[in-house]
Amino acid sequence: MSTWTRRGLLTAGTATGVVALIGAGPPSPRRPQPLDIVTGEDGFSTPATAAAGAVTFRVRTTSTRTGNVGIARLRRGIGEAAFRRHLRDVFERESPKDVIQASKELMADAELFGGAMAVPGSQSSFTAWLPPGPYLVLEYKDFEGPYIGRDPLPGAEYVRPLLVHAADHAGAGRPRPSATVTAVDTGRGPRFVLGGRVHRDQPLRYVNAMRGQADELAVYPLTDDSVTEADIQRFFQDTRHTPKPFDLAAQLGTPPLSPGRSTVIEMPLDQGRYALTSWVTSMKDAQHLSAHGQVLIVSVP
Repeated sequence: MSTWTRRGLLTAGTATGVVALIGAGPPSPRRPQPLDIVTGEDGFSTPATAAAGAVTFRVRTTSTRTGNVGIARLRRGIGEAAFRRHLRDVFERESPKDVIQASKELMADAELFGGAMAVPGSQSSFTAWLPPGPYLVLEYKDFEGPYIGRDPLPGAEYVRPLLVHAADHAGAGRPRPSATVTAVDTGRGPRFVLGGRVHRDQPLRYVNAMRGQADELAVYPLTDDSVTEADIQRFFQDTRHTPKPFDLAAQLGTPPLSPGRSTVIEMPLDQGRYALTSWVTSMKDAQHLSAHGQVLIVSVP
């Protein structure tokens, strides 16, 4: 199995129901200061606390081996060690049956709130709706193996606690997205549905409306104007032998969200065409969701 096949092995086990989506109400004029996360081979700096509600995080990475930062909340009775172990299993197990089982275990461990994918030299951000309680901030690439991340020993991955406390004005400062991308199930398979228009200088809301399936939004600039959605789907169907339709190191977007969750992301986009994709694998056959057609090309003016 190729490393990039392992990159996608995140799936969900049970539906959690649709929760209140970020931006569902009128935005507050008062927006709190974003919280900074800096990840790199020389360290992982994260906030220790945050006020409940719409929390915005700015993410920077100093290395190509880091930069896929997410937020998770452990379910009652689950320890951090079990979560770390099952997240590693998702990327390290080989057979489709074992991958699906590892994904079920991970989804039973934690609720995933998405995050941001960043590249060196620029900054990404994300806004998640966080109720009060304990959370974990993590670097997903630490769990993905030697060819992608830092490859730390088990237990030494970048995972930090975040305590979200009650706030007087929960929900203050919700960003105003210009567009919403929704992951949905259709009769033809998983798809992305775009509402609105993606702009360079405005946030984008991502909603996972799939049942029983975690999903992410991996965004890549397309430098070849001839690349089609069908070309990208063929690549995900055979990542070993199919030419890459985009630069894998230029990945932006958000890591996985549990079903019913949403996040708002801000990415350093330029004018041009972008591919919206997902490396997450299907609970039905452990194939990438983009291999089943969850691919969308958008133009940014």
